[in-house]
Amino acid sequence: MFDWFLKGGPVMVPLAVLSIVAVAIVIERLLVLREKRFLDPAQVAVVSQLLAARDFTRALAYCRQQEGPLATLVATLIDNRGAPYDELRELLEDTGRHQLRQLQRGLPGLATVVSAAPLLGLLGTVLGMIQVFEAVSLSGTTRGEMLAGGIAQALITTAAGLIIAIPALFLHSYLEARAESLVHAIEARTIEFLHLVRREQAPEGTP
Repeated sequence: MFDWFLKGGPVMVPLAVLSIVAVAIVIERLLVLREKRFLDPAQVAVVSQLLAARDFTRALAYCRQQEGPLATLVATLIDNRGAPYDELRELLEDTGRHQLRQLQRGLPGLATVVSAAPLLGLLGTVLGMIQVFEAVSLSGTTRGEMLAGGIAQALITTAAGLIIAIPALFLHSYLEARAESLVHAIEARTIEFLHLVRREQAPEGTP
């Protein structure tokens, strides 16, 4: 493997960096994008109980002590519970889209790896072919090792770029779908809370 790395020429260095970046992003997102991290059953149960009791003051204080999209959305819901239903739902959707961008953090970098790796592989191919033509122009076809070295560089860098880009492409699609699925699940739970809050008008004096 190290021998292949050397034969691939200088382009293999940025390709190696891209592969490390891709692995780091994928591992970090796999650890972060877990359902229990954003839809903790204990947190959902507490919020449901407080909202069912119409104890909005305690529910708001609890949400502000928590982290994550669900707590943010519920806090937004409580703060704006007096707004018209359609306006409140639109506000929650806007907040949900903002939370989606937070969950997708790092994925643009992975998309850049998907795009850049094949281009770097192509660059290595071009450099390898330039080396081949230089060998031919200088010594004809008698220097077979120079020809072989240029061709090897061209093929190795092309293969390396594709080996990095193809898995990164599938992982990017998977992680993006996972983030969107989490946001949809959180939004669905928040809509349940919305119906719970708006099931009846709060009596006078309710905080």
